[in-house]
Amino acid sequence: MFMPYFTKLRRPLLKRLVSLWGSGEETVRVLAFLCLLKITTRQQKALLEPVLKMMYLTYVRNCKFVAPSTLPAVRFMRQSLTEMFALDEAASYRHVFLYVRQLAIHLRTAITLCKKENIQAVYNWQFVQSLHLWTEVLGMTAHRPHLQPLLYPLVQIIIGTIKLVPTAQYYPLRFHCAQMLIQLSKQTGTFIPVLPFILEVLSGYNFNKPHKKVSMKPQDFTCILRLSKSQLQENGFKDAVIEKVYQQLLEYLASEAHTICFPDTVVAASIQLKKFVKECKSANYSRKLKQILEKIEENARVIELERSKVSFSLSDRKAIDAWETNLKLNGTPLAIFYESWNKVNLQQMAKRATNNDKLGEYNIPTLKKHEKKRTNPQDDDGPVELFPSSDESDEDVGLTLSSPPKKKKRGTRGRKGRGKVQKMSVEDTENVPSGEEDIVQDLQLSDFK
Repeated sequence: MFMPYFTKLRRPLLKRLVSLWGSGEETVRVLAFLCLLKITTRQQKALLEPVLKMMYLTYVRNCKFVAPSTLPAVRFMRQSLTEMFALDEAASYRHVFLYVRQLAIHLRTAITLCKKENIQAVYNWQFVQSLHLWTEVLGMTAHRPHLQPLLYPLVQIIIGTIKLVPTAQYYPLRFHCAQMLIQLSKQTGTFIPVLPFILEVLSGYNFNKPHKKVSMKPQDFTCILRLSKSQLQENGFKDAVIEKVYQQLLEYLASEAHTICFPDTVVAASIQLKKFVKECKSANYSRKLKQILEKIEENARVIELERSKVSFSLSDRKAIDAWETNLKLNGTPLAIFYESWNKVNLQQMAKRATNNDKLGEYNIPTLKKHEKKRTNPQDDDGPVELFPSSDESDEDVGLTLSSPPKKKKRGTRGRKGRGKVQKMSVEDTENVPSGEEDIVQDLQLSDFK
């Protein structure tokens, strides 16, 4: 409210708010973003561009390392920064164009020189999280014309990132990039050929090869870009890859299930899936991908049946859009199956997120130690047994004895002697007069050495 009257304090205040937005606690981050949003909207022409620049640089610095503990903060920063870029598309275009161009320059240098340091400039979390940011920005502003010219160069950068080092070690990074392409295709309504990059995994790795290491902890590619050689030899690697292929195939094909060209789109994919199911020796992998193959064929038959009833020309774009919208509202077999599967998958992801601390003990058997029941001396009719049998531990003996006066610690020889003295005192307790209470003090260990 008073910001227009204190121009000298404007820049230090914005810097402080951006710093809190990037490094504070969860509540502090949210409050700092709300303050930034309110201040920027009041003086949008003067403050939007410097605020966008400061927030983007802070976002990139905080994305240098991504771990399960820092991932929620990174996602919050990405979503809030997306909202800031969506305030004014015309002003944001200059910044988005500049930063996307920087990503393209890094990628072109890595492709041209093929040096390790240039490849590392692309295959890192800062580069990948920048791609995630621009994917969300273009997806949120899909129905506005200002930023859509940047869709094609962004898609080309993502595809070039996948093709830079197409080895099994970088399968997690491939899945990250494929997820971005799926998101852009769904939100913008643009056809992007994602299937080849997903199915290439099935032909690029030998899933019949036996694993050399067994790991009780399942592999999760959420916070991983590159796998080590030991992780490639674990049994969980193939399980995680097949699960990711299944998930992304189902998500992408469900988004395209209502299109008039669906039967033609999945021809090559069906052939490749049939080949994998036939050659794969693992029953679990074959069963999983055979299920999605059956859903693809069922959905293709439905589309072909509906296509045989139409009378409009393929050049009539409005009629095709109306036909696809009607079919999408009625539901397709693949889309219905994906909705039911996605509900279960989201529940499992939420369960894994809440039990993240217990993930390291996944399926490891543990022995539960039951506490022994203590008997109350007043409830027993017989004499009190102060010294249990010899198979019980020394700790249990100490629990049943009445607390004696504190004495200095002695060696093992002295402890053995003390046990004998206590046994003698217990046997003679019946002959001791009731009035004498200091009989224990007369028994000294030095007398029995």
